Amino acid sequence: MNRKTKTVLRGTGSCLPSRIVANDEFVRTIDTSDEWIRTRTGIHERRFASPGETSATLAIAAARKALSKAKLDPHEIDLIICATITPDMMSPANACTIQAALGCRQIPAFDISAACTGFIYAMSIGDQFIRSGTAKNVLIVGTEVLSRAMDFTDRNTCILFGDGAGAAVLSASDQETSGIQYISLYSDGVNQNLIQAPARVIKQAAPGEATVEHVRIHGREVFRFAVYRMVELIQEATLMVERLGLKIDLMVPHQVNRRIIDSALSSTGFPVEKVMINLDRYGNTSAASVPIALDGAIREGRAKPGDTVLLVAFGGGLTWGSAIVTL
Repeated sequence: MNRKTKTVLRGTGSCLPSRIVANDEFVRTIDTSDEWIRTRTGIHERRFASPGETSATLAIAAARKALSKAKLDPHEIDLIICATITPDMMSPANACTIQAALGCRQIPAFDISAACTGFIYAMSIGDQFIRSGTAKNVLIVGTEVLSRAMDFTDRNTCILFGDGAGAAVLSASDQETSGIQYISLYSDGVNQNLIQAPARVIKQAAPGEATVEHVRIHGREVFRFAVYRMVELIQEATLMVERLGLKIDLMVPHQVNRRIIDSALSSTGFPVEKVMINLDRYGNTSAASVPIALDGAIREGRAKPGDTVLLVAFGGGLTWGSAIVTL
């Protein structure tokens, strides 16, 4: 392996369902209001998948855009990693469905489950395949249809989530200044009960134990966890970019809740004008959140070639992590 091999972000893409669900739609079925949702979450609207749309179809559309931006043919992809907690089926993996739809060669393709941190986990795995010389071009995707796992009588949960997909192509390069500079990943299974989502195959409950049939969140505990970990990740990344002789031009956080983001920014002093926020339009799309926001930042010109971007995420598992990438 060439020791100078680095992993660069070659292209991004995203796909959002066309169906827009404004806050006012929830007023018809639960005790809430547009103002209540906006002031507590920062969300104005989100997208829900329509009949015929799935996490795989959204992922395929996002992947095609990423390949187009990367100027790569599907046959040039060596590995596909899909991060999702709402796959079309338990088997085959969404990644295999993506591989077939794109017309890729018979390459490795697999799903990972790390909830909202899934895309950064996928980025880390892809980076290691490239650095080891096993792959030259890796397609990573974060995709979710969480609207199909919601309890729409639970006003504290159902208002938070949306559907969508984001993708990126990672490629081997000998450029010394661009590419993935640093990735950190963490988990805490001890507190897994704070954020849970149902499975198609549900474990048999013990006597008196309730099964998980919809996404459920322990709001106050999750708020504290998210703020604490986001602060920790920002501080860790700040020290790392100083060691690398870089500066953070833009932060792309998991689009979870505006109060959480604002609280973490206040604690760290990180400038809000250097933060990409789109949760007002899309809500929390879990594993798709960071790649959708990253693709939006690039398309809108907020993240330009040569910029160093900090990706930050945290979610069910519990999992959390960050990546520092120079475009």
